Amino acid sequence: MSQPTVKSALRTFEVLELFAERRLPLQLHEIHGALGYPQSSTTALLKSMVMLGYLNYNRDQRSYLPTTRVAMLGNWLPGFIEAAGGFRELVEELQRRTDETVALITRNDLFVQYIILLTPDHEYQMAPQVGVMRKLVDSSAGLSLMARMDDRSIDKLCRYSNAYNSGDRTRVSYPQILQQVEQVRRLGYAYIPNRPTPAVSSITMALDAELYGVPLALGVGGLADRIANRKQHIVDVLRDLVTSFRPASA
Repeated sequence: MSQPTVKSALRTFEVLELFAERRLPLQLHEIHGALGYPQSSTTALLKSMVMLGYLNYNRDQRSYLPTTRVAMLGNWLPGFIEAAGGFRELVEELQRRTDETVALITRNDLFVQYIILLTPDHEYQMAPQVGVMRKLVDSSAGLSLMARMDDRSIDKLCRYSNAYNSGDRTRVSYPQILQQVEQVRRLGYAYIPNRPTPAVSSITMALDAELYGVPLALGVGGLADRIANRKQHIVDVLRDLVTSFRPASA
């Protein structure tokens, strides 16, 4: 079991994510049924969100729907990233030249997080959602970012990751992680076939640029067979873009 979260905060975000998934008004029984919450605590939570202006309650239909106040919470972020200079154009160029799912990925404490993600038009894609987080120690982007760190910092990161997951059996081995990182340092990129699921693979490289002090990586992912067959082409494109990229604000 992972590090416990504050229950009320977790449930608030899970309610909003449920609306993002369903994209329609939902009644009380649909919400607590989908999320597995007790009806009484779900009622109290929804009433609080209505009072704060984040949910609209239709008394005739007995349904809830997020308000535009929710959208306003994050509507400044695209401009914030754009203002850093050239990152979206970089991802767009990577997508154009590889025709696969591509992403700009940032470190978020013990995780990596997708902050810009573009998908191809073809059907051979299994893309995560923007904002999804994965463990640094269990992702190609994480290995790429760790390759820029010193060994002592990697050791501490492994220990913190194991402490975070102290309630379950998900443990990482520092020697094993360091072996993977050393390979990334030699090759200049991270390639993890058949992860995070057996059907998917990814290739990433760390960028020589940061987003307001946060390290970044550039990645390409897709169906494992496609990525394996096009691996050298993808690596060449990544290397070319990473080497030549300079943030517009630099």
